[in-house]
Amino acid sequence: MFEIIPAIDLLDSKCVRLKQGRYDAETVYSDDPLEMAKRWQAAGAKRLHIIDLDGARTGIPKNVEIIKAIAKALDIPVEAGGGIRNFDLIKGLIKFGVDRVILGTTAVNNPNTLEKFCQEFDDHIAVAIDAKNGKAATDGWTKISKKDTLTLAKEAVSLGVKRFIYTDISRDGMMSGPNVSGIKKFIREIHVPVIASGGVSTKDDIDNLRQTGAEGCIVGKALYEGKIRLEEIL
Repeated sequence: MFEIIPAIDLLDSKCVRLKQGRYDAETVYSDDPLEMAKRWQAAGAKRLHIIDLDGARTGIPKNVEIIKAIAKALDIPVEAGGGIRNFDLIKGLIKFGVDRVILGTTAVNNPNTLEKFCQEFDDHIAVAIDAKNGKAATDGWTKISKKDTLTLAKEAVSLGVKRFIYTDISRDGMMSGPNVSGIKKFIREIHVPVIASGGVSTKDDIDNLRQTGAEGCIVGKALYEGKIRLEEIL
């Protein structure tokens, strides 16, 4: 089943959206992320995607308690990421009810650590592939790795990764449509489930992503701006 997953991005304890990951291009949509999470669940969401943007940028998660509160309050699975780079934090989040922990910078910079996390937590681990001109971005998208996304993903699969979240940074928050051809190419090369993210702005975008073989897609700004109604697309 193709999942449509609402996104909650946390910055300074607020629910925000950025444009192309730029921290100077932020729009605040709510100062109560828990209520926003409940709203998406009530609208029919089957899963929620949460990113701690403070943690992604600094490597020190700042919104962990909010993530835990959301996971505890909801009846649907929650996946969460952003600066999550140590064993105890992953273990704590899973224990608190987070279904998937999303790793980004760690996956690029510390393959040995990634392998250990996969061995310990198995399918609870997903890796974010954040693509900029074919290269993987890290540290809240503020740095660009020398590794291309396909090489990185194939290495990650060999280390035990069983799921990716693929984001085209140039499309994220722009509501210009997803990079369907790039996502399709990535999925064709990587033989594990992939969730697509970045640029979804219409029902047609979602229908196009269904055809790529993606497991699902993440929808952010289009929901907050009212361009898409979750009840209708579900």
